[in-house]
Amino acid sequence: MIEGSRERFDLSVFCRATCPGVSTHVVPDSQASKLIGGVPFVRRLRDWQTYFSDGHFDGHVAERLTGADVFQCMTGQCAKSLRAARAQGCRTFLDVVTTHIEDFSRQQERECLKFQVRPSIHPLQRQRILQEYESADVIRVMSELARETFVERGFAAERLRVVPPPIDFDEFKEARFLEPKFRVSFVGLLEPWKGFHYLIEAFNALNVPDSELVLWGGPGTRSISRYLQREIARNPAIVVKPVEIRRYGYQEVYGKSSVLVHPSLADGFGYVVAEAMASGIPAIVTHRTGASDLIIDGHNGYVVPPGDHDAIRDRLFHLAHHPGLLREMGHAARETARSLTFEKFRQRYVSCLEALAA
Repeated sequence: MIEGSRERFDLSVFCRATCPGVSTHVVPDSQASKLIGGVPFVRRLRDWQTYFSDGHFDGHVAERLTGADVFQCMTGQCAKSLRAARAQGCRTFLDVVTTHIEDFSRQQERECLKFQVRPSIHPLQRQRILQEYESADVIRVMSELARETFVERGFAAERLRVVPPPIDFDEFKEARFLEPKFRVSFVGLLEPWKGFHYLIEAFNALNVPDSELVLWGGPGTRSISRYLQREIARNPAIVVKPVEIRRYGYQEVYGKSSVLVHPSLADGFGYVVAEAMASGIPAIVTHRTGASDLIIDGHNGYVVPPGDHDAIRDRLFHLAHHPGLLREMGHAARETARSLTFEKFRQRYVSCLEALAA
């Protein structure tokens, strides 16, 4: 977002770290957040950690904010600073990376209950985000799904802008499907609302020889770690690789996969879907994933109902037995991903800011 707007605007940035090339106010983390993150038992209170960290950031910005034409901010971190900006006459632009917080929280809480883990969003944080929604002049979301969750709750369409994120297409080499195994990949947080457990159920029922499920991510809680240990003991074809995929190499992750499955229950976009498609492999997503905007069902991937492990299994079985279709869909997926250019993103994003500043 900084890269997208620095050529058109004189920027002043509040951030946790220095942003090269722009005036940056570095905001330190809160002591309360550090305390929670540093004590093993207390670390489980991750919702409180986020609440204190984002609240401290918000307060720091609100106290130091000076006049500007447009104040752009990220949801969860700007309830006070939005009010301060409006008091100074700024027009305000809120970036939202999830679906509407009430939608996201409902899905998260239901799935977390199955694992007896704490949701990542504290009720006080949810209230802060709701205040931000009301204060912002314009709300930018990343998908049509996210936009619909706001419209359903009475938000005027003219306050909403859909601007999907860009992808550096040249970073991704096209998969060649030379691996001897039918490799199913999941990439992301191993959190309940990401739906990885539905994928495990689907894979366990797949019964395809020489197949493998690789979960590229690490469990964030003991409950999920124990669940994964049980599933791996039951089915050794399930592998967990808690690596940072950019460092590990996109070619190693996507380039050696047959298909990506992103079974999220609530996702404002799902950047890994675009990465997989740019790598030339098809993606299976739920219609609760914002990146389903990119999927033409049966052409470059599949869209399935959330929580439907049978539907995931059926699509995987079909692809495993039709390798030619894998290649055709993967090529179509790659062509779709070509459209997510940085230039297109910059034009759409900057035009939103310029309209506010006019």
